[in-house]
Amino acid sequence: MDELTEAAVQLLRRDGRLSFSEIARQLGTTRAAVSARVSPMLESGGLRILAAVHPRVLGLHSLAHLSFRVAGPTGPLLERMAQLDSPVFISETVGPFEVAAEVHTRDKLELQAAMRTLRGAEGVTDMQLTVYQHVLNSFFLGAEPDTEQHLDDADLALVAQLQRDGRIGYAELAAASGLSINGARGRVQRMLDQGIMRIGAVRQRSDSTRNFLFGLGITLHDAGDRAIELIGARPGLEFFARTYGRFDLVATVPFSSFDDFHELLDTLRSMEGVRSVDAWLHARIRQERYQFAPQLPLADTRR
Repeated sequence: MDELTEAAVQLLRRDGRLSFSEIARQLGTTRAAVSARVSPMLESGGLRILAAVHPRVLGLHSLAHLSFRVAGPTGPLLERMAQLDSPVFISETVGPFEVAAEVHTRDKLELQAAMRTLRGAEGVTDMQLTVYQHVLNSFFLGAEPDTEQHLDDADLALVAQLQRDGRIGYAELAAASGLSINGARGRVQRMLDQGIMRIGAVRQRSDSTRNFLFGLGITLHDAGDRAIELIGARPGLEFFARTYGRFDLVATVPFSSFDDFHELLDTLRSMEGVRSVDAWLHARIRQERYQFAPQLPLADTRR
């Protein structure tokens, strides 16, 4: 992928509805040059433009990271996970555990039920829980919005369409929601401005094989401001949260090389306020869902 293509994708990652003309203007090139690079990726499915609604707005208040030790094959655990709605990220990992997952549930009771189900899967010998207290940075979602916001039927109809195609036109959105074109445009912009929803570009993992994707779990002696500043400045940071339970901070970070990985790890471990750093390599991502809402058709990617 050349520099122009990468730059165009990065702009679409932040705003999936940018026109090719606007991308060309920002990058100092022509619309034809942008279209020649981006259109084939959209048509092949290598690049998708999707809407995601923040889980807390949808009443999903218990977000957690689960780590599993498994004796034998991981297949039975992965099959059990596939039967649940709550896992939004599932990965086979290399490190202290064999499987990592992120789950979104309505409350602690629903989280506990999911944990019991997964702990009972064949081969599971240990399961560790880390609960997300506050999301600091996310590949797809921004800062946590005001969870008092309410989505009515028209909002949900708009979201359902944008989950399938984040670049769908306002005429089609209006027809699906029963609003006028201006009404649909205003509703979409309101949800974007309030942080309820984000529309951005998502590349298939096969397009990102040049990077190693590591999970980091950090325990602290203090508030962790230095560690948060260091990790928060990482290019391409996919996920970062304050947590409680097994870790105080959890991050998902891509690295261009193992040297790059070890440099960050050594820096973190040398910080006075850092007690320990665990790391695991996401060797095979089995599921990612950027959209989750019980009321809406669920879109996902499975490998």
